[in-house]
Amino acid sequence: MGFTTSTFKTVDDETIFYYKWPSDKNIPLKGIVQIAHGVGEHAGRYYPIAEKLQNEGFEVYANDHRIHGKSVKNHDYLGYYDGDDYFLDALNDMRKLTEIIQKEHPKKKIILFGHSMGSLLSREYVTKYGDDLDALILSGTASFMKGLGPVGLFSADILGKINGKHRSNELLKSLFFTQFNKKFKPNRTKVDWISSDEDQVDLFEADPLRVEDFSLSVFRDILKGTKKISLTETFENTPKDLPILIFSGDKDPVGEMGKGVQKVANKYKKAGIKDLTLRLYEGGRHEMLNEINKNEVEQDVINWLNDRIKA
Repeated sequence: MGFTTSTFKTVDDETIFYYKWPSDKNIPLKGIVQIAHGVGEHAGRYYPIAEKLQNEGFEVYANDHRIHGKSVKNHDYLGYYDGDDYFLDALNDMRKLTEIIQKEHPKKKIILFGHSMGSLLSREYVTKYGDDLDALILSGTASFMKGLGPVGLFSADILGKINGKHRSNELLKSLFFTQFNKKFKPNRTKVDWISSDEDQVDLFEADPLRVEDFSLSVFRDILKGTKKISLTETFENTPKDLPILIFSGDKDPVGEMGKGVQKVANKYKKAGIKDLTLRLYEGGRHEMLNEINKNEVEQDVINWLNDRIKA
């Protein structure tokens, strides 16, 4: 069925690019899935799951976060951020897309699907706008990493004062992405940590829209955001009746090999979330939708949705 693309203007006059995968008109519309992608990638990578959701009676919207994908003036601006709070800006952009969805589909059910950084943004999003949502799906999410999180945040603050927050920084990139990859030595590529499927890893490495270098403030703001959403109040401010699916690989270094993901699930459970599902896939790395068992994962997501969202 394919997709369409469009753009919208933000409150600070940035242009945000987004995709729309229309639902199958021969199937009753169940709801709208809004996807928030991860750091360094772009929304176009989600076309396989978007097409499957189309065939299940869902419509899918996904924006390229600012400084990502096609939400930049040109390739030179990929990863460059000169704002005050990247986490907040990206969150507000997601809200703008939700408002577009609400205008085009009044009173229709909306499901928020966030991967990695997108999952962190989504966890904050539901504390503000959770009443507008009917379900939340978190892929490759994380807790505030013990050791690495505080060290990274401290380093980002110091380096920002020395070098300026808008410049990229090899030290921070190494601190995170290189550390993630070390879990899978001997390394074949710089991004072995995303999937055990070598074809998917190669596709990502060759993707012209992949972002490797970021302004220092992007690291800092994501770390600050992660620290904030790891507080008890974030979990307690999540609507108790919102169904939540959390899935990840148990070899995902972002999720601390499952431990961080389990910690997030436990905090939601303790906060009183009534419908909480956690799936940790054995041997899976960071991108379960691009793993060797991706068909199984996609079907699990669809089955979970169909059990909760009726046309």
